[in-house]
Amino acid sequence: MHRTKGLKKTFITAVLALGTALSAFADEFPSRPIRLIAPFSAGASTDLLARVVAQSMSKKLGQSVVVDNKPGAGGMLAAEMTARAPADGYTFMLTSAGIVTMNQSIYSKLPYDPIKDFAPLTIAVRMPIAMVVNPSVPINNMKELLSYAKENPGKLTYGSAGTGTSQHLAGELFKSMAKVSLLHIPYRGGGPAMNDLLANQISMMFVQVPSALPQIQAGKVRAIAVGSDKRDPKLPNVPTVAESGITDYNSDTWYGFVVPAGVPQPIVQKLHAAIIDALKENEGRLTDQGFSIDGSTAQKMEETIKTESAKWASVIKTAGIKAD
Repeated sequence: MHRTKGLKKTFITAVLALGTALSAFADEFPSRPIRLIAPFSAGASTDLLARVVAQSMSKKLGQSVVVDNKPGAGGMLAAEMTARAPADGYTFMLTSAGIVTMNQSIYSKLPYDPIKDFAPLTIAVRMPIAMVVNPSVPINNMKELLSYAKENPGKLTYGSAGTGTSQHLAGELFKSMAKVSLLHIPYRGGGPAMNDLLANQISMMFVQVPSALPQIQAGKVRAIAVGSDKRDPKLPNVPTVAESGITDYNSDTWYGFVVPAGVPQPIVQKLHAAIIDALKENEGRLTDQGFSIDGSTAQKMEETIKTESAKWASVIKTAGIKAD
């Protein structure tokens, strides 16, 4: 009995000491520059998000937050680097929804586990996907699109940034829910796909609003609908897909931040607070770029990853998508 009490006392003392040590560690954090890994090329709209947030975080934390661009392999290169980094808070990653909710169903082997290898920080921003067509296509609204697609199965082609990307899966989700046949044309990036849409080489795209907004405003492409649950402020006259008759359709994509699993909770909370402050400070600038600020809790991000992983796994299985 006395020995049991002694062990309990020792355990409690150790836990309290650990808590004190972690708190002190968090108080000292950061004591050196922090690396923000971005799985996108420099100059992309998502790279702007990374740099805007990093700049504000640097002021908040008193240490440089340096953006390290590591594009390639569907985000797997950046994800693997982040997963293998020390769990000390000095490395974190800007992730797309696809990296943590889609890749595991598309690739037979991943160099990271999207659930076990990362600790969520926050969903930073959301980006609605718009359905846009070349003006020469005789489609002005969803009713006409559905009618044309059913009367001409496979004739409408849609481009994407590549197999398994959010643009591709937005199209596959639409095909499944609307019960229409569209021909997918994958490209090596969204830029080449948009160029071919403008040149009338493909009929349409499911594309993030910020990427298509200049072409929509210039009348070079026609927006038929947006894939979110509410209209986009930048396109107030464009209805949602759900409004247009495909109930419950939602292809919103999002970008958020994660750290390697095992980072002490006080440091996770400190990084989360700095990111939220950065989003608030730059809300106007990011909104002008077509982003919708989210700023979720870490728990909400974790729940979203699990829910959307199941959703996209079903879409990917139905479409038979495999990238390797």
